[in-house]
Parts: sequence; C-alpha cells; structure tokens
Amino acid sequence: MKKIRPHIQIGIHEGGDLALVIDDYELFDFIDDYLTDECAIEYESRISIKRVGGEIITMFFPKSVSADELESALLRLSVDEIEKVYRLNNS
Repeated sequence: MKKIRPHIQIGIHEGGDLALVIDDYELFDFIDDYLTDECAIEYESRISIKRVGGEIITMFFPKSVSADELESALLRLSVDEIEKVYRLNNS
C-alpha cells in the first residue's frame, strides 16, 4: 500500500483488486461522497476492521477504475481538509 494523503493509502489488494484504505469512518464517508459526487468514481464493495478509537475501512474498486485515476482524484483534496475531517473522531 502507498500512502497518498494522511490516513489514506492506495494499492492492489491480495486478490488483485484496486483498494483504498481509510483510517476513520467519518473520513471514509467524506471520501465516498467526494469520489461519487465530484469525481463519478464508484466503489464495488468495502470491509471494515474495528480498532481502538474507531475503524479502518477498505474500499474495493471495479477494474474500470485505474489506480492513476483514483490517486489523481484524491490528490486534489487538501491535506488540511482531510485532517479536519479525521479530527472529528480522533482529536
């Protein structure tokens, strides 16, 4: 996995699917809305793992979404905005 923004990693999951790992549910919700509403990028499925202080969500994308496309969309988000959303549950 490659860290592309604070609390967000991108990579190929062991099954060969493009995956996005997000370290917080509130941040996941923000990223999901951003990708869907502003970038027209939909994910196929997700899993979550509970941890102390919240959960880690992994989003899996269809083959029609490239890693470059997803990374480019996420790099348009400001680090300050990401940190602000992350701090809602993790201050």
